[in-house]
Amino acid sequence: MQTVPDVFMFLGRFHPLFVHLPIGLLAFTLFAESMLLWKPRESFKKIIPVLWLFSALGAACSAASGYLLSLGGGYEEDALSFHKIGGIALCCISTTCYLLYVLPLDFMKKAVRPIRYLLVLGAGVLLVTTGHGGGSLAHGSNYLTEFSPVQTPAVGGADRYDETALEAKASISSLDSADIFKHVVMPIVQSKCVSCHNEEKKKGGLLLTSYDAILAGGKTKEGVVAGNTANSEIFRRITLPKNHKEFMPTDGKKPLTENQVSILEWWIETGAQQNMMIASMHPDKKMQDVLEDFFQIGEAAILSYAAKAPDRNSLADLLKAGFQVNMINKGSNLIEVKFNGKENQKPNLGLLKSVQEGLVWLHLTNCGITDEDLVIVGGLPNLYKLNLNRNEITDKGVVELANLSKLEYLNLYGTSITEKSLPGLIKLPKLKKLYAWETAIDSSFSMNGINTAKDLELVFKLAQ
Repeated sequence: MQTVPDVFMFLGRFHPLFVHLPIGLLAFTLFAESMLLWKPRESFKKIIPVLWLFSALGAACSAASGYLLSLGGGYEEDALSFHKIGGIALCCISTTCYLLYVLPLDFMKKAVRPIRYLLVLGAGVLLVTTGHGGGSLAHGSNYLTEFSPVQTPAVGGADRYDETALEAKASISSLDSADIFKHVVMPIVQSKCVSCHNEEKKKGGLLLTSYDAILAGGKTKEGVVAGNTANSEIFRRITLPKNHKEFMPTDGKKPLTENQVSILEWWIETGAQQNMMIASMHPDKKMQDVLEDFFQIGEAAILSYAAKAPDRNSLADLLKAGFQVNMINKGSNLIEVKFNGKENQKPNLGLLKSVQEGLVWLHLTNCGITDEDLVIVGGLPNLYKLNLNRNEITDKGVVELANLSKLEYLNLYGTSITEKSLPGLIKLPKLKKLYAWETAIDSSFSMNGINTAKDLELVFKLAQ
C-alpha cells in the first residue's frame, strides 16, 4: 500500500479551510458580474478583476490542498474525480476571466464580452455542482436532502438497504421473530454509520453496508471480531471519548445511544452472528428489556383507542423545534415523540399540548428538563410510555406524574430521585415497568413495607 507522507496529509487537512474563501469570493464575483451586465458601472469594472484574481488564487489553493487530502483515500473514485475536475475547471475559469480583464485584447474586443459571460455562467454552474460534490464526499450523498420536506426516491444501494432495514425492524412484534443482524444490528449501523461508509463514500476505507463489510473493517484492522469486542475496531471507535479524534460517528453526528452500544456489544460477544434469531441466543433479562425497548414491543397491542389526526401545523412546529414524530400504527393516529434537538437545546414542551390526544410515547432523554417542566408532562393524559432518563429531576417533579393513569412504562435512569418517590409512582394504576437505576435512592432503602402490584417490575441500582 502506498504511504502518503505526513506533511501531505497535514496540508491536505487545510482543504476545508481554503475552500470556503474562494466559494464566497466566487459567489460575490458572479454577483458583481451580473450587476455589471444589468447596469454597467466603472466601480464594478475596477473591482471585478481583483475579485477574479483572488478567486483564482483561492481556487488554486483549494485544488492543491484537496488533491493532497485525496491521497489519503477513503473516497469513491468517480465522485472524487468529478469533484477534482470541477475544482480545476473553476480555477482555470477564474484565471481566464482575470486575464480577459487585464490583457490588451483589442483585436478581439467584440468577442471578449460574450466569452466572459459564458465563462461566468459556467463558473456559476460549476460552483454549485462542485460544492455539492464536495459536501457529498465529506458528509454522504444525502447530506443536502436528508431533512428536506420533499424527499426524493432512493436510488443508491445504501438508501435501498436503509429502507429495507428499517421496514424489517418495524415489522417485529416479538423477539421470537427477530433476526439479530437483519432486524437489530443493521438498522443501528444504517442510522448512525452508513452515511459516511457507503459505496459512494468509504471514509477511512470502511464500508458498512453489508455483514461481510462490517466484519472486514477498514484499511488496517478488522471491523468486528466475533466474541472479542476489545479487538473489534468498530466497537472501539464508538466507545472512545467523544472528543477523541477517532471517535465515531464523526462530523458532529449524534453518537450511538447507550442501548445501541449495549446491543452491539452483546452481539459481538455472543459471536457476531448473521442469521440468528434472538430467541435462540437466550438474552438475559436486562438485554431482553433493552431489545424490547429497541423494537417497542408490546405497546401497540394495548393501545386500542383511536385519536383524531394531529394537526399538520402542530406537527410542523414540533419538527422545527427539534422533535421527531413517528406514527405508531396506521389508522389509530397515535404518535411517538422524541426530542432530538441540538446539544444544550431545551425542548419547548408547551408544543406537546397540541398533539396530546394521540401522544402515547414520549422520549425526553438527557435534554435538560427540570422539575418545573414535569408540570406539562404530567398533563399529557394518554401517555403510555415515558422516558425521562438523565435529566435533573427530583422527587419534587416526579409528584407531577401522579395523574398519568395510562402510564405503563417509566424510565428515570440517571435522575436525582430518591426512595421518597417510589410509593407515589407505584400507585400509578397501569404501571408495569419502572427503571430507576443510577439514581439517588439510598443504599439502605428496602422494598419492605411498600405494596407493589404483582405485575410491576421495579429495576433500580442503589446509590453507593
